[in-house]
Amino acid sequence: MICDGLSRVPAFAFLGLLVAGAAWDLWRYLIPNSICAALAGLFALWAALAPGQVDWLSHVGAGLAALAGGGVLFRFGKLGGGDVKFLAAAALWAGFEHLWPLLVYTALAGGVLALGLVAARRAIGAVPGWAGSDAHIRPRFLRIGEAVPYGAAIAGAALYLSPRLPVLQGAF
Repeated sequence: MICDGLSRVPAFAFLGLLVAGAAWDLWRYLIPNSICAALAGLFALWAALAPGQVDWLSHVGAGLAALAGGGVLFRFGKLGGGDVKFLAAAALWAGFEHLWPLLVYTALAGGVLALGLVAARRAIGAVPGWAGSDAHIRPRFLRIGEAVPYGAAIAGAALYLSPRLPVLQGAF
């Protein structure tokens, strides 16, 4: 891979967009389409900076496979639409070679996040003034009964894998 200064721009933007997507999902339960589109566009820019070194079929195929699998989960109410697009964008960067680890680490991070949120929600619910009518002042992800903001798990898994992704090697 190329490793001049210009090649680092898409790599650091990729990391920044993952963090931004996770933050948006935690706070608003929404991952903006612009973040997912920017991740996909950055991949195209990255590949253009390294012509002939990116296996487009593997990367685009992984993104489409994640989109299709996520679409099934969305259809049955197990994953939000923003999460599906965010996962597909991360899978685009991972390619088929790292798609399975991305999915496994996402599931593990999602489980840890869910357990942590259950514990935090119960602990906060036991604090006087944070239960009942005052619950509206709490961040949404800390409210009892809310779903797990899975974008944070997707971002965590992609951030963990990022040094191993062939398209990012040499950028750090």
